[in-house]
Parts: sequence; C-alpha cells; structure tokens
Amino acid sequence: MKKYSADYFEKKFHILFDKLIVKEGFVDAVKKTRKELGIPENGFDKQLELAEYLMNRLSKKEKEETTTIAFMEQYEITHKKRIEESDMERVTKEFLKKLKNDRIIPLAILICFQAHLDNHNDFFTKDPIISRGKENSKLFSKGWALFNKFFALDILDQHIAMQFIEKYLFLGIGGVNEYIKSKVACPHCRYIGVSHFSPEKGNMEGKDKGPFSGTYIFNQGTVKLLSSYFDSVFVVIRPYATKEQVLNYIEDNWNDLKEHMTEKNTFYKQLGVNPNKIKESNFEQNNLIYELYKLSRKDLLKRYRGKRDFSIANVYKETIVSAILEEEYDIKMSTDAIKKSATRFAKSIKVKKEPKDIRDI
Repeated sequence: MKKYSADYFEKKFHILFDKLIVKEGFVDAVKKTRKELGIPENGFDKQLELAEYLMNRLSKKEKEETTTIAFMEQYEITHKKRIEESDMERVTKEFLKKLKNDRIIPLAILICFQAHLDNHNDFFTKDPIISRGKENSKLFSKGWALFNKFFALDILDQHIAMQFIEKYLFLGIGGVNEYIKSKVACPHCRYIGVSHFSPEKGNMEGKDKGPFSGTYIFNQGTVKLLSSYFDSVFVVIRPYATKEQVLNYIEDNWNDLKEHMTEKNTFYKQLGVNPNKIKESNFEQNNLIYELYKLSRKDLLKRYRGKRDFSIANVYKETIVSAILEEEYDIKMSTDAIKKSATRFAKSIKVKKEPKDIRDI
C-alpha cells in the first residue's frame, strides 16, 4: 500500500494556497481589509505582535475579565486539575495577590492569547476567549467575507481555505507557512480530504439517562458539525472491527464509495474536482505569461527591450511574449504554448460560484 510522506502533504497544502492567492482581486481585497482593521500592509511579522494587537482592542473591563480567565487556565495547567468549588477561596486569594503587580494584566493576556493562537484546527477569531471582546468578536466576519467572495471548488477544502485566509490576513505568508508546518506535523490533520470523528459525552444529549436509553442523541452543535460534511461519505468503524477489516472494506468498496460522493455532488462532478486537482504547477511562471499575454500588442512593443523588430504587420502578440520570455527570463515557449498557458491561468484565477445549469444542484 502506498505511503504518503509529510513532504507530500506539505506540497499539496502549498498548491491549495497558491490556488487561493492567485484568485483575481484576492491580494488587493486582503490589503483593503488589513487597512480597515489597522493591520500592517503585509500582516504581522510575529504572533506576539498579533497578540498585542488583539489585547489592545479590549476595553479595560474586558482586559480584567480576560486576565481572570487567563489566571484560571494557568492555575489548572500548573496544578494539573480543574478548579472545583472548594478551591475557589484559595485561588481567588492567589489571584488578587498577583493583581497587585500592575504588569500582570498585560502579561497574563499575552501569554493566554499566544497559547490560543497556536492552533491549526480552530479559527482564533472564533476562539471563546480571544473573541470575547466587543471589537474582537467582529474579526471572524472580516475573514468570512473574504471567504465568501474568493472560495472556489478548485481549492477543495472549505476549512483549510478559511484557515489560509485567516492566517494570511493577520500574519501574512509567514503565518500561512507556519500553519502548514503545524498541520503537516500532525498525523490526524495532514490528510487532505480524510479525517475522523468519534463522539464523546459533550456531543450528546440525554447524558443523564445513559447511552442505550433512546435519548442519547447528537446535540445541535454536533448535528451542525456533521452537516457541514454533506458532500462526504462516512465510514463507521465499530469498536470490534480490526484494522485489516477496515482497510479491506475500503479497498473492496472504494468504487461504490467514490461513486456515492461524485454522483450526489454534480457541482463537483461538472468541474472535474478530484485528487488530481492538487497538481504541482509553476504559478510564478504561469502568472508571468498571463500578465504579459493580457497586454495589448502596442503595450508589448513598449515593454520589449530586445533588438528584434516586431513593429511590422502580421506579428501576433504571442510572438512578442515568446521573445520577452526567452531573452529576459530564459524561458523557451512556442506561441501556441503561450496562448494555452495564459488561457488556462486566466480560468484558474476566476472564482466560479455557479454551476453551469441550476437544475444540476
């Protein structure tokens, strides 16, 4: 059976991000949003700077509340136990003693925020602690607006795309690279398109009546979570199944599983969405060709710095582009290849929102 390395998945994540960042108008829209939010033009260089930015958006009362939560969290981590009612008096005394130091509030918040920012699964703009503040609670909607405008099915995974947007918006390219590194380092999270879910008590209603009572059912939060995977096929693994049985089941039934996924999702089917969509591609070179090709013949003549005379009649602009690529970038391409490459790239940067026929949905 084929084994997939961490390097394999890292390349795939970068390809998906490249597909997002080349979308027409995406970078400009992100810069505009950064300006609205008072974020540096290229995002924050370090996570600490982002933590300081988030802290400074809190009111005095919100800082005090966040400090209390941060102290409680740190107490539980240090003592490796949850704070019970019997602990409250001692914890409160310890907390009030530390509050006498004026520097403890910002320090506690920064430590707390950095811990919550370091997460490759959840969106920090929806984190219960970071998003408590009135101003910080509005941040998710900014990233979500970009997602709704620029997500396309060629990026494949909605959750990964939104993570890219959030990290790029606030932390720039460096934030995206760190996200990919941490994602790939986690064996649970590196498999694009494959994950698992095992319900716990927190996912269920009727906990007080027991698992076989008939009332032990998924709560609304879990239903909402699983409903987001409407385009997927669930493989249910019971406690008494073996690894070999599961692998054999998937191998024996793969054609049916794949058919169930594609046949019910005509939106994916008509756009040819499949694992091969995450192919390596020279985005920089393709973008260069596209930028040159979309210039008019007149502008290309101004752009050309060589000695050949293209001002004569019947010289197509692909010929001028070919000369520029060869003479300035050492890229040899035929005029036909240039036209095809530019056309393909032009299609890839468009955001496709509608299927060809509404009856297909």
